Amino acid sequence: MSMKVIFLFDIWYNNTSVISPDIMTGDMHCINRANFAIMHWFNGKLYPRFSNIEAQRIHLFSEIDKPEYAKYLIQPRGQINRDLIESEWPNLQRIIATLGLKEMTQSPLIKKLCTYTQENRTRLALFEFDKLIRSIHTLKYFLDPKIQRNTHRSQNRVESYHQLRAANAQAYGKKQLIGRTDIALEVSNQCGRLIANAIIHYNSTILLKLREKYEAEENKKALKLLRKISPVAWQHIHFQGHFIFSKENLIDLDEIIKQLTLGA
Repeated sequence: MSMKVIFLFDIWYNNTSVISPDIMTGDMHCINRANFAIMHWFNGKLYPRFSNIEAQRIHLFSEIDKPEYAKYLIQPRGQINRDLIESEWPNLQRIIATLGLKEMTQSPLIKKLCTYTQENRTRLALFEFDKLIRSIHTLKYFLDPKIQRNTHRSQNRVESYHQLRAANAQAYGKKQLIGRTDIALEVSNQCGRLIANAIIHYNSTILLKLREKYEAEENKKALKLLRKISPVAWQHIHFQGHFIFSKENLIDLDEIIKQLTLGA
């Protein structure tokens, strides 16, 4: 899931859907000087897609500046101020409690911290702790290709969904959202979501039936090709077609499956 930087924790922590993600992904805009720390405090994980992996070396920090680090290819940029974190821990706990009790959301909290002077110790301690969590994740990202693949795959899905929404909205030459009032814009947005979700559901149902068919036939070649097909696709959808909603014109998915061949 991809979020704007100051709302990332709010959307994740206040999520009321049946899906409870443990990991939040995003592009470089999901990174600030506090998100890694805040997500860590609540047992969440932030997996940004680094646009330039090599550039992340400057964000590596260690607790102790050991001379033997000099012989390694990947070296820490500097030291974590552990004393500052420990001395300010009671104040950091207040921040954790405030967020946990939902007395304040992340957005105004971050804005408030930004109004503090650069020498404010609580603000600096939060940023130091964030350096620690970000350093740990960055090292894991370097060492584990699976994390890199999963992060890229997640972001690609988000981008595919956005492209589907854009294609649907522009089918009639309109802008992405239509309306002059907040209510009209919200209706337009929810209509776009409904259509996109209907397309994804339709595609997913077909893919599921194909998988069941090829598993029964033990067609390994077709199953391998099936894994590469995304349910977020619309090349086969005619957005400007004539739609009839009637029980007499139901789509026969089983008949569609019979006519599909994959990996023959």
